[in-house]
Amino acid sequence: MQQREEQFTLYKLLNVEPKATQSEIKKSYRQLALQLHPDKNQEDANAKEKFQKISEAYQILSNEEKRKMYDETGMIEGMDEFKNAYEFYRNLYPKISREDIDKYELKYRFSKEEEKDLIEFYNKNSGNVKCILENIILSKNEDIPRFLEFYDRMIKQKKITDYKIYQTSRNKIKTLREDPEAQQIDMDQLTKQIRQRPKNTFDQFIQQMEQKYQKPKKVKTQQK
Repeated sequence: MQQREEQFTLYKLLNVEPKATQSEIKKSYRQLALQLHPDKNQEDANAKEKFQKISEAYQILSNEEKRKMYDETGMIEGMDEFKNAYEFYRNLYPKISREDIDKYELKYRFSKEEEKDLIEFYNKNSGNVKCILENIILSKNEDIPRFLEFYDRMIKQKKITDYKIYQTSRNKIKTLREDPEAQQIDMDQLTKQIRQRPKNTFDQFIQQMEQKYQKPKKVKTQQK
């Protein structure tokens, strides 16, 4: 069982779990493509081909039929090349340890960076703070009063808008699970969040990179 978990998969290449939703796969691919596109890795002569494999893996896992076939067989054409792309990614971005996260937590919590993220989340959701703990990195259930106090202060200072939904959603904030299983899931999510900062994901940019570096599609000619 342990050996199976350590095997390379397309899911590992895209930094998602096998049970990931299509939305999660799409989001992770876009963020990963920003990190790995050839313009940012010009020292690697094979960066273009490796970027192509990231895109091809996404095309497989984002297609229900192709994903089902891959899940059933565990095989895909050019599997070794996909693995090479994963090794390239892993060398660029080594796995983040629990110790690394603990160090980052000491710097982040109660910082200006955290306050910036709180304001960004508040404005993006027009004051709806129901899912704040799921969106603010390294947040805990015990942070709810502190976050609300910060928002109240910002509203009083007229630095953010006093939305009506803020007053209703503040009493409906979803708390986080604290059992061991949830903690492992959080570890994986924290790794993604820390690695992906700052958050700059632009769909248009990704599309441009795909058009620039993907292999040209073969055009079928009709027989006359």
